[in-house]
Amino acid sequence: MKIISLLVILLLNFPLVVGAQGQRSRDLYLRYESGSTSGGQPGAKLKVELSRGGKVRMVSPDRTFRSGDRIRFHLSLNFEGYLAVINSGSSGRLTRLYPYIGAPNPVHASAELTVPGNEAWFVFDQTPGTEEVTFVMSKDPIYELDDLPVSGAEDSAGETQGRSVSARDEQATLGRLRSRAAQESRDLQLEFATDVAYGTASEQDLSGLVKFTVGLKHRR
Repeated sequence: MKIISLLVILLLNFPLVVGAQGQRSRDLYLRYESGSTSGGQPGAKLKVELSRGGKVRMVSPDRTFRSGDRIRFHLSLNFEGYLAVINSGSSGRLTRLYPYIGAPNPVHASAELTVPGNEAWFVFDQTPGTEEVTFVMSKDPIYELDDLPVSGAEDSAGETQGRSVSARDEQATLGRLRSRAAQESRDLQLEFATDVAYGTASEQDLSGLVKFTVGLKHRR
């Protein structure tokens, strides 16, 4: 899958917090993850796995990438909840990256998810442009996912059998989900570290949806 970009700021549609306040986002995430609901907040931890020149390493989402780089996201939630990941290409087409067939939903707290799954990678092509990856999270089921095939069973030939939807219907469903997430988003605090970004909610009650959008800086 092609992924291009021009921006790598985790835009969570939320304010960027740096310095002492920025550090607080990491602390709030870790406290909540450890079970200290009185001293922590629900949120997400995001890392980028970068493969370049035969070497693989973890990097922060706010770095600049090059043509030919391969990346994938590693995401953890510090609460049990539901997740959808949507890629918006420069053409405007929406692609569901998570949940893929067989992926867990709800997601267990602290479980690390890889996006895309099944050993796949995003590859930066030779044409700079803009693509966005939107992560949508909720403690409650995301009802739009009911309209999409997110699980399946293998038949006797080993092929996955699942409910199919037309490309047009899937585009419409993803568009509705992205619009609802934009309307219901809660403010998050965001902190970048060397190889990870933390985003935490301002409240412990995550009713509705929380989203953040990653844009990626790409140069040749």
